[in-house]
Amino acid sequence: MIPLPDTSLVAILGFAGLLVAAAISDARSFVIPNRYCLAIALLYPAHVLSTGANVDWIGAMTIGMVLLVVGFLLHLGRIVGGGDAKLVAAVALWAGTELLVEFLIITGVAGGAMALAIWIRHRMSLAASAGLFFLAPPDPNFVKQPMPYALAIASGGLYVAFTLTGLG
Repeated sequence: MIPLPDTSLVAILGFAGLLVAAAISDARSFVIPNRYCLAIALLYPAHVLSTGANVDWIGAMTIGMVLLVVGFLLHLGRIVGGGDAKLVAAVALWAGTELLVEFLIITGVAGGAMALAIWIRHRMSLAASAGLFFLAPPDPNFVKQPMPYALAIASGGLYVAFTLTGLG
């Protein structure tokens, strides 16, 4: 008889798979469907109920709600996308109080690396017409260029998932 996998592990793998799906969707269309954020949040109670560890789910829910409100305010100011704000809040729920700082640092570093790569690619395309990389004229519209930030959020979230498996 084949033993059934641990329910908590199944929830964590589902969380990781949904992060990858959200990142792919954002990379392709700059849209993170609500169903991914909702599914990530709805999987969290399955993880909490099935894990043998003592989970600070009240702290995790507080963090998730606070980040959802902050993300909503940033979205109103057109600083972040709505899907990004919802995805960060859903992943922060999984990170909880123990992994929040690491999640935010990894997400920020991955986002910065992605922004730098996009900027270099943009400068290279300008340099092709101007002749020199650093002497190409600045593009005032560059800051308005969309960025699939779910790739960075997924990086931090996959760290959280890996750590929750106990392998990290």
